[in-house]
Amino acid sequence: MLFRSLLGLQETFVPHGDVRNVVRIATVVAPPRAVARKLRLAPGDDAVYIERLRYLDDEPLSLDITYLVPDLGAPLIGEDLEHHDIFALLEEVSGAQLGRAAVTVEASAADPHSAAQLEIASGAPILLLERLTHLESGDRPVDLEYVRMRSDRVSLRSTAHRS
Repeated sequence: MLFRSLLGLQETFVPHGDVRNVVRIATVVAPPRAVARKLRLAPGDDAVYIERLRYLDDEPLSLDITYLVPDLGAPLIGEDLEHHDIFALLEEVSGAQLGRAAVTVEASAADPHSAAQLEIASGAPILLLERLTHLESGDRPVDLEYVRMRSDRVSLRSTAHRS
């Protein structure tokens, strides 16, 4: 997985195989405080919660937990989330391009729910990616993702240049 550009999982893995999404949950929720703070939601605002299990060539690859701001996320609940990346749908609904994302990746141990979904042992090593994505037109965060990836199926690469 490369970190040169802001892409959804389906866009990233096109050259590596067929990505399939299984939507587990798509609903409106009262977000945890940390999520509300990162998405800059007002107290009492809801968020859209989407949980998807992602497969690469019929093998579980990642469990994606996504929180979206309500005005852009609510229209996505009725969209075909099994065949389209959320990024493309967000751009369509908002009429704007996504601009940037703050990304953190860390090693973690699979919790029981993630392990069951990813078909690995509870406590097995995974990569946990947190990505907070903003629209290009400003500083507004619109999408917060927690992606739990099987560490035996994904590696992260980047090219760094000394300035």
